[in-house]
Amino acid sequence: MAREGLRSLHVAVAATFLLGFSTPASASLGGTSNSVEIDRARMNASHQVSEHNAYAIHEMKAPHGTVVSEYVSPEGRVFAVSWHGQFPPQMQQILGTYFQQYATALKEQSQMEPRVYGHRPLNIQLPGLVVQASGRTGAYEGRAYIPDMLPQGTIVDQIQ
Repeated sequence: MAREGLRSLHVAVAATFLLGFSTPASASLGGTSNSVEIDRARMNASHQVSEHNAYAIHEMKAPHGTVVSEYVSPEGRVFAVSWHGQFPPQMQQILGTYFQQYATALKEQSQMEPRVYGHRPLNIQLPGLVVQASGRTGAYEGRAYIPDMLPQGTIVDQIQ
């Protein structure tokens, strides 16, 4: 019973950290690029756009150093998001409508193998969503993408 209680505590701490104590981030995964300016203002971030063959990267750097990159297809859809920096992003904000799938998968994974965020890499692979994250206090990184929305010729390793 005590072991189960400790496991529940670990899950609760990880979920609280991931869901509640994160900095605001970027446009929602799967959404349109229209919210980039709103997100930049919310983060009080600098904004830089770089064009690639099959997509554009909207990079936002917050004053505390966290960088969030949105990968936008030629159709104007956010097909991937990546981050790195001192703080992880607010997952509900960056995952948008995909957040519930993520939260459910995270809960199931935590019940099978308890982990405290940052102690082991997170690798959630669902049919319509991939979320990979790692880090430790002061150094977080990760990415989330929708496999079916990747523009033709895009290599997953380019999302970083």
